[in-house]
Amino acid sequence: MIVDRFGRRFRNLRVSLTAACNYACTYCVPDGRRLMKAKDELTADELVLAVRYLMQAAGIEKIRITGGEPLISSKFDTFLPHVMALPLKDVSFTTNGQMLERKISIIRDAGVQRINVSLDTLDAERFRQIARGGDLATVLRGIDAALDSGIRVKINMVPIKTGNADQVLPMLEYCLERGMELRFIELMRMGHLVHSAAYDRDFLPMQEILDAIALEYQFTRTDAPYDSTSVRYEIPGRGFFGIIANESEPFCASCTRLRLSSDGYLYGCLSNANRHYIRDLLLEPAHVVLPRLQGILMTALTDKQEAFQGEVTVMKLIGG
Repeated sequence: MIVDRFGRRFRNLRVSLTAACNYACTYCVPDGRRLMKAKDELTADELVLAVRYLMQAAGIEKIRITGGEPLISSKFDTFLPHVMALPLKDVSFTTNGQMLERKISIIRDAGVQRINVSLDTLDAERFRQIARGGDLATVLRGIDAALDSGIRVKINMVPIKTGNADQVLPMLEYCLERGMELRFIELMRMGHLVHSAAYDRDFLPMQEILDAIALEYQFTRTDAPYDSTSVRYEIPGRGFFGIIANESEPFCASCTRLRLSSDGYLYGCLSNANRHYIRDLLLEPAHVVLPRLQGILMTALTDKQEAFQGEVTVMKLIGG
C-alpha cells in the first residue's frame, strides 16, 4: 500500500472521459467558449485498462466518472458497463444533466445506484446566464427520470454572490421535497479565478451559506466518512445537505482522490499542476506496468498539499 506521512492513500479515482463540455459556466471558463475534447484522448478500452491497473497498483476502491461532461462522450455507453463489472465498492458519475433523460436506460441497465447532477439555479434565465448553454427544463426532466429509475441523486450547487446567492433556499427546498441531498460547493480558486478579483467578489463562504439556511431551517452537523469532501448537516425530519468548504474548512489532510485525465495523465492533487503521463505504460505487459505505475503513484501522492492553494489548471480538464 502506498501511504504518505499524513496517512493518505489513493482510494477514490476520478476518470475524465473527455475534456469537452456542452456548457461554458462562468466559474469554469472566462470567455464563454466551450471546452473541447483533448487532442489525443484515451479510448474506452484504454480507460478501462488504466482503471484495472490503478486498482491493482493503488488499491482504488471507488470510481467517479467525470468530464468535461461525460454524457456527451461517445465512450460513455461502452465505458460505463465495463467499469460497473469491475470489483469496485462504488461507481458513480457527475453530470450537468443535459443528456441525462436520453441516457437513463443505459445508466439504469448498467446498475448505477447513485449520481451527482450539477445545478446552480431553478430560475431559467439565471440558468442560461450561468451555464451559457443547455436548458433548465431538460435537466429537471433528467433528474426526475433518474429518481423514477430508483437512482439516488445528489445535487451540486456552486453559490456565487453576484449570480445565484438568492437560490440557496429554493434549491434546498427543491432537493428536500424530492429526497435528494444538496451539496453546496464553495467557489474554488481554479483556472481563470486563481488570481482574479472576480473570485473575491463572488466567493460565498460556508458560514454565509449556513446563515441563509438558518433563516428557514434548524439543522445540526452530523458525521461524514473520514475522507469525505463534504461537511454534512441534518434537517430533522426533512433530510440532509452538505457543504464542500474547500476554503472555509479544507479537507486536504484526509484526501484520498486521484484523477485520470482523458488524455492519459494522472493528477495527485487538484491544487497542483504536476501531472504524470501513463498512456505509454498501457502498451506494456502487466509485469512491467505495475512496478512502474507504483513508482508514479508514489510521486503523485507527494503532489498532495496540506491545504488548498489554488491552481491555474482548469478543473474541468482533470475531472472536477
